[in-house]
Amino acid sequence: MIRWPTRRRSRLLLGTMMVVAAGVGLVLIAYLTPLMAVRSTEIRENGSVPSDEILAAAAVAPGTPLLQVDTKSVAQRIATIPSVESVRVQRSYPSTLRITVKERVPVVIVKAGDEVHVLDRSGVSFLHYDKTQGVPPEVLKLPVLETPKAGPADPTTREAIAAVDGLPDSLREQVIRVRAQSPVDITFLLTENRRVIWGDADRGAEKARTLTYLLRREATEYNVTSPEFPAYK
Repeated sequence: MIRWPTRRRSRLLLGTMMVVAAGVGLVLIAYLTPLMAVRSTEIRENGSVPSDEILAAAAVAPGTPLLQVDTKSVAQRIATIPSVESVRVQRSYPSTLRITVKERVPVVIVKAGDEVHVLDRSGVSFLHYDKTQGVPPEVLKLPVLETPKAGPADPTTREAIAAVDGLPDSLREQVIRVRAQSPVDITFLLTENRRVIWGDADRGAEKARTLTYLLRREATEYNVTSPEFPAYK
């Protein structure tokens, strides 16, 4: 067995301790001092949600050491903004906090008395307006969903929204109203008083192609529940 000389072992131990101490020191510097603190916050992919609103919800004071920023808690606070679907918060050394948001996409509206509710792709109602106080024109352009129990937990709501969301822009712009009594009983009311019997949300791309072709025929009702056997009258 090889025995290291006592002096050499001491130097090796001392060197190891110095490396460990230096590492601990760097961590303490990063955690406790402003050398690696938040000097800027970068917000990405927000459109309708103002950056100032995101910053206010994040509530991270400038100068806070990055290692002291609880990114999970920051993300949870930002996620309380109704129009934010999800958010990711990252530390970007040496001194930047990066916030990436995914905003909810409006698909349909639901009218209840004087109230207008905007629903996203999941059926979540995230914006609310009072008709007596005015509703933005872009909101009123969205299709009106008519279903017994609109909401994210309702299968009929989810199927109806999936059907609308899957339409190409050229068709979606013509949809005024969506009526859904069940997940397999979805009907679109189009401009020029035209009615489309859609069925369920399955095979949406095929149905959309068939409907695009059928709309060249003058009619008041189109049935694409079976896109290979469409009908109109």
